[in-house]
Parts: sequence; structure tokens; C-alpha cells
Amino acid sequence: MTKKIADKFKLRPELLEDGDAYIEECLKDPEFKKIWDEESLKVQVALRVHERRKEKGFSQTKLAKKARTTQKIISKIEHGEVSIGLDLLQRIAHVLDFRVNLTLH
Repeated sequence: MTKKIADKFKLRPELLEDGDAYIEECLKDPEFKKIWDEESLKVQVALRVHERRKEKGFSQTKLAKKARTTQKIISKIEHGEVSIGLDLLQRIAHVLDFRVNLTLH
């Protein structure tokens, strides 16, 4: 993804309040839809981690400590700037009471 496109669709905190509505609106843009098809897993993780962290009243720092990572990594995850490995995803999911299901087609 080019920097220009990434900047256009970067996940900003004010857009994360209602992740599903944000995605629905963005999918109307053909350029976004193409990117979504390529990057959707990373974005979905970003939205869910952000929403659940807020619901639990955790700061990024508190989540990071409990998941044995850094606040900077949590921030990058929540902004869709980084892909994470299954190891870290499982630790974050455990802290946030998520179950991770992986299906390959």
C-alpha cells in the first residue's frame, strides 16, 4: 500500500468509536474496498482491540503490560500500522477476554 493511500485511510481514534459504521461508510469508496480486501484482517484486529480495551477501561500501557508487550506496539496495532503474530494476538485476546478463531479457505 502506498503511503498516500495509507494516510488517506489511516485509522484515527475519532473514527474508532463505532468501528462497524466507519467500515460500512468507507467500503462505499472503491479505492478503500480494494485496500480493505487486502488489509481487512489487520483493520478488524485494530478495531476490536481498541473497542474492547476501551470497554474494559484499560489504557494502552495497562494492556501492553498485561500482554507482555509495549504501549507503542498496542498503539500501532490499534491504528492498523502493524501486523501481529499469532503469539501476541493470543496474549492480547486472553487479556481482553476474546477467543481467536482462524479459518483458512
